[in-house]
Amino acid sequence: MTKKNTAAETIMAYKAFGPDWKCRDFQYAPGETYEHAGRVKACDSGFHACENPLDVLNYYDLCDSKFATVELSGEISRHGDDSKIAGGRITVKAELGLPKFIGAAVEYLLSLAKGADGEKVQAASGDSSKLAASGNSSKLAASGDSSKLAASGDSSKLAASGKSSIAMAAATNCTAKAGELGCIALTRWVEAEKRYRVSVAYVGEDGIEPDTFYTLDENGKFVKA
Repeated sequence: MTKKNTAAETIMAYKAFGPDWKCRDFQYAPGETYEHAGRVKACDSGFHACENPLDVLNYYDLCDSKFATVELSGEISRHGDDSKIAGGRITVKAELGLPKFIGAAVEYLLSLAKGADGEKVQAASGDSSKLAASGNSSKLAASGDSSKLAASGDSSKLAASGKSSIAMAAATNCTAKAGELGCIALTRWVEAEKRYRVSVAYVGEDGIEPDTFYTLDENGKFVKA
């Protein structure tokens, strides 16, 4: 199901690309603007992006992709199943590293449901649930398949037990677990480099077990928490 809007509209959104800044064989570059010739229809034609950063992961892999904020304008067509939209014009604004991408996901979801400051405890059981927390020592849990959890507070704890779920933390000293075929992304601070590094693990690969909490050691390796 799609919905079109032909009135003048500019939308800030998020887009993923391959390692070479290509998407469906079209070459993009940061800072450039592109025009689409022809009709615009979500999931069919036009330039595509998602208003919810986590929805981007429905289409691109977390570890092997580049992410960026984009500006869509011109004719706009919306996708009924998630926040995916298509536009007749796109400007690739700024590249987002994984920590900033995860942080953007947290900010977006929190903008939908503002909560109290301090420790947050959130839980969801439905398939494709999406949870986010920004306070330190937050706790998030989801049991539905394809759930997505994101936290930006230090020492947060994320538990996604459903199949093909994603747990991401854009903060230090966090722990997370995911179910079968799930993915875990954790962040650490590297003092010698004065920068953050993100490590990604896939359940079922390199000894990562389902429904088991992991954290990062000083070298960025996943260890059982």
